[in-house]
Amino acid sequence: MAGEPLSLAYAVNTPALPVTPYPRLVYLLLEIVGPTGKGTLPVHLVIVVDLSDSMYFRLVTEEQFRSLARRGMLREVMVDGVPAWHSEGIPEEVLALFPRKIDRVKDALRIVVEQLRPVDRFALIAFAGQAKVLISTAPGSQKTRLLDALASLDLLQLGDETRIGAGMALGLEELRRGAAPGVAPRLLVLTDGFTMDEAECRQQSARARQHRIPISTMGLGGEFNEELMIPIADQTGGEAYLLEDADDIPAAFAQELGRAQAVRYRNLEVKLGLSQGVEVRSAYRVRPTIAPLETVNQGGSYSFLLGDLTEGEAPALLVELIAPPRPAGTYRIAQALLACDDPAGGVAGQKSRIDIVVEYTPDLARAAQVVPRVMQVVEMLSAFHLQARAQADLAAGDVAGATRRLRAAATRLLEMGQADLAAQMEQQAADLERSGQADPQRTKKLRYETRKLTRKLE
Repeated sequence: MAGEPLSLAYAVNTPALPVTPYPRLVYLLLEIVGPTGKGTLPVHLVIVVDLSDSMYFRLVTEEQFRSLARRGMLREVMVDGVPAWHSEGIPEEVLALFPRKIDRVKDALRIVVEQLRPVDRFALIAFAGQAKVLISTAPGSQKTRLLDALASLDLLQLGDETRIGAGMALGLEELRRGAAPGVAPRLLVLTDGFTMDEAECRQQSARARQHRIPISTMGLGGEFNEELMIPIADQTGGEAYLLEDADDIPAAFAQELGRAQAVRYRNLEVKLGLSQGVEVRSAYRVRPTIAPLETVNQGGSYSFLLGDLTEGEAPALLVELIAPPRPAGTYRIAQALLACDDPAGGVAGQKSRIDIVVEYTPDLARAAQVVPRVMQVVEMLSAFHLQARAQADLAAGDVAGATRRLRAAATRLLEMGQADLAAQMEQQAADLERSGQADPQRTKKLRYETRKLTRKLE
């Protein structure tokens, strides 16, 4: 049975625009609203896991390392003139105390088994230098297949390199072969390193976007390319996760499967038709996370793909418009159309329209007022921009510029009540000021964390 349709709500940053001879910047917040708790879709989840050599390394804390050295189980040796540590006679029962990243992946897959519903589907792909299908698409009722596959992970020999694109290609093929009406597809990619086939990854991401398949990416540790992993998630409507520690893997898998199982509406798209003289300067998705949206003018019309709607995470976007000068009065500056599919209700191409109307007034005091909710989003987006520009400054060798932007971002975050994130920004600025270098792991974390600023927007 078809549910109540989704709709759009909007707000602009001021109750009225001033009557002046000049164009005016308008911040337009568009939010998707509609029913909740109306049922969800079965999910077809394909998990693509990095099994390169680094995933099998033992995870040892600094204190544990020192303890092994004191017990004579580690000694320093020279390898090609470089000091290195060599393990000697560490008993198997001692080694078993130090888990590997792959062990945490196994824990995560066991959680997936517990969460899978009989109506769900799953598949498992492994990659390193090569990619291999370990479990072809199976119904969620066949959970033992996933458990049986765990034992084989230690026996796989897939080469020494990392080729994420090869794993993505097999994953998308599994989703294509198992495609069915009323099933929400989802690809999940986990890696702890850089890939040799970036171009292939981008090509597979474009393929997924074309077929409306969300790809969520999980980058583990500090040695992976967030410049690749974040855009893949953003462009396909997935989620980008930073896992600082291997112990974070099980909870992240559980969260992602939970999000996938909370989808009811699919293929959300907002189309924005502009009135004459109105222009789009930029557009951003601001919920559930901040991400730039491609803005292509097609005869005064723009289309923004927003992916699937997860329960409790209705998307929102902020569009920066340039409105032309007008005489006093009320004008429509744009019309927004929301299109989506409701497979559970048997409805494809469900549509809802709304007119974006603004008032022009000669009352400058009224035009100077702001709408706090919209300006809150604008401030969050500003902090996001400052952090991104600081990274760009640093990459260009402008340490002073990066430091200034980080401190400006820290100030804005403090004003927003984001004290922890502000402290991290300030620490990064202090490191730059002192040594001219930034902690790469903190840089990664700041990038991922500033994307989440709007998540708690009420």
